[in-house]
Amino acid sequence: MTSVRMRDYELVMILSPEATEAEASETVDRITSLISDGGGSVSDQDNWGIRRLAYPIQRFIEGNYFIARCKMDAQAAVELDSTLNTSQDVLRHLVFRLDQSDIAAMEKQAERERAARMEAERRANAEREAREREEARRQAEAEAQAAESAAQEGAEAEESAPVQAEASAEAEAPPVVAEASTEEEAAPAVEAEPAAATPAVAEASTETEAVAEEAEETSPVEAEAAAVPSEDASTDEGESKEGE
Repeated sequence: MTSVRMRDYELVMILSPEATEAEASETVDRITSLISDGGGSVSDQDNWGIRRLAYPIQRFIEGNYFIARCKMDAQAAVELDSTLNTSQDVLRHLVFRLDQSDIAAMEKQAERERAARMEAERRANAEREAREREEARRQAEAEAQAAESAAQEGAEAEESAPVQAEASAEAEAPPVVAEASTEEEAAPAVEAEPAAATPAVAEASTETEAVAEEAEETSPVEAEAAAVPSEDASTDEGESKEGE
């Protein structure tokens, strides 16, 4: 009985970019099951995603890349290659044998890629946590500022309430004061009316003043007339002397 020698292979498949994620996953599962059924095993597999092709394949300029490392014998590798050639789900494929140097290089590359992914995830998590902390800090500051503003407004409202009440009372007081002032101004006028002279007294006083003025104007003339003897008196006096 001859022993079967297992060898390391790498499988590259390019699937249609139009296939859904479920359809692509079903195709990959079918191929890995085929390897396992042939006595081989799949140690590692990775999906590179949709990438641009070096040249169009069946009118497609992009393809969905899947990479797998597996162990199988030479006959199983030939059968796998034949199956992939007839598969309509696979646009292109490549099955090639790996030597120890290739395996070591691929392991190093895979390790670097895993480390890069872990570092990227760590940075992404750190950035997300930093953003969340910054948002929480800003929200806390905004809430504290709003509370402080509300407290300040409440204190100002309490301080201004007595002033507003006093201003309101003063605003209502002026009409009463004005009315009282009007009554006070009207009272002296009423009290002053009895002091004014009646029309008869005023007319008598006016006539008295007119007579006094007329007397003052005529008194010098009358005095002059009294000093000069009249002609009648002289004539009478002459006749009296002739009779004697």
